[in-house]
Amino acid sequence: MGMFDYICMAFFIFVVIFVGLFFTKNGKNTNAFLLGDGKMPWWLTSISYIMSIMSTISVVMVPGEAYTNGLRYFIIEFFIPFTGIAFFCLFMRFYFTVKTFTPYTYLENRFDARIRGIISVVFFSQRLVYLAMVLFSCAMVFKGIAEWNIPVVILCIGIVAIAYCAMGGLKAVIWVNVLKFFALSIGLIATVLICLGQIEGGATGVIKYAFENGRGFNLSAMDSDFFSFDPHVRITFWLLLIGAIGQYMFINSADQVTIQQLLSTNSYKKARNSFLGSILIMIPLVSILWFLGLCVFAYFGQHPVAGGNPPGDMALFRFIRSNLPSPLPGLLVATLLATAISTSGGAMTALSTVATKDFYVRFFRNNADEQTQVKVSRIFIILIGFCGIALAIAINATSQTLGETVFEAATIWGALGTVIAPVFFIGVVFPRCNGRHALIAVFLGWAITVVMIFWYIISKSMGNSISFMLTSIPGFFTVIFVGFLAQLCSKPNNLDKNENLTIWTLKNDKVGCCEIITPCIQEIKK
Repeated sequence: MGMFDYICMAFFIFVVIFVGLFFTKNGKNTNAFLLGDGKMPWWLTSISYIMSIMSTISVVMVPGEAYTNGLRYFIIEFFIPFTGIAFFCLFMRFYFTVKTFTPYTYLENRFDARIRGIISVVFFSQRLVYLAMVLFSCAMVFKGIAEWNIPVVILCIGIVAIAYCAMGGLKAVIWVNVLKFFALSIGLIATVLICLGQIEGGATGVIKYAFENGRGFNLSAMDSDFFSFDPHVRITFWLLLIGAIGQYMFINSADQVTIQQLLSTNSYKKARNSFLGSILIMIPLVSILWFLGLCVFAYFGQHPVAGGNPPGDMALFRFIRSNLPSPLPGLLVATLLATAISTSGGAMTALSTVATKDFYVRFFRNNADEQTQVKVSRIFIILIGFCGIALAIAINATSQTLGETVFEAATIWGALGTVIAPVFFIGVVFPRCNGRHALIAVFLGWAITVVMIFWYIISKSMGNSISFMLTSIPGFFTVIFVGFLAQLCSKPNNLDKNENLTIWTLKNDKVGCCEIITPCIQEIKK
């Protein structure tokens, strides 16, 4: 990369810091600092929402997967809009009814303070590890692109994210996400067009070459393992489908990173528009990433590299370095850098909100004034940011010795958070389920998950490993099953206590519930 490329990257970092400085004045209270005054336009949060769940790793992995294995896993993209809409309609209305900063307030209103405390602590620990893994994984990407030092990249990304989030709060996070979206879209489209210009037959040639060389979308050509129920198959259609269901249940029920942005619209109707808009954005954006992977595959197929073509995870960057005119390489790398910064910043802001509202105010100082809470939120952003940086550097040092074991450890740790989303589900769907039932469900879910983790470790040591994705699925369904049993076996509760807290006890639907679901519920009540 040349001087203009580095100037482009420096400009992006300057813009991110400027956005944080610009919104510093909006920190007069927690509603302004953590929810953007509840006045964020739905179309703005729509863009930010999809960017908050699309990290640098996503931008790298999807083209790499298409390059290596073709469109085999693209099938799961067809199910995402349906699962997302279903879970949005199921959960989000209740957070606007409660008028909350975090979804965990709902758990206390529905169950008790114990469930709120346990689940919020689990989420906090999960997302802190996620923050560290994002910093580390992004640094690995930049090492592959430009041979940058990993600890230095972790420090740079982390410190810039801390700075703009601590200054500007959620408004800064949302606007940086929007800027990132436009820069990423321009960069990806430019890369696709330039790549197509160097491929015989253009877009048609890409599709033809991909299908002729086993990179197309053809279910009949897939090996039988893809639809197998064998637990030893690493990835199957069923695991991907259940994973997508679990992921979108979590995103729309318990993920503070995404829910906080929807709450900034201040009404269920605007949040619904925002969510539907994010799906309309996601479909073409993800499709471009998959198609880009096929373009790069076709390019290196028609222009082979002496000594062998690059592997899937590096092929895109090999093409960018070799074929894109300056400053496009700098623009794309700067976009990836901005993606890493904004993803990290969004996680820091969300964790700070949970730490302030669910820990500090709820359990330690419930009479804290607004100015104090804003100061505490900023302090938490700084502390969380540096904890994430330290953990990411520790992961880097450990990974050099343990290799892929560190990623497996992170996956196993993530499996322990599988109980989070189902607790919200049993709260919304099973009105007879109380705090005691939810507590039993959580601990049974953990117990089953621990058993699955040991099964995974033992089976791997014996050379016949079960799929790593199976470590979380049984615990997920255990929580739901316990809630279902509680609903069947318990006596009817005082439903007035759960008024407007379950889908069966909605009295006055003033939050714009799904017009299809609500009449059905009313008929079932009759």
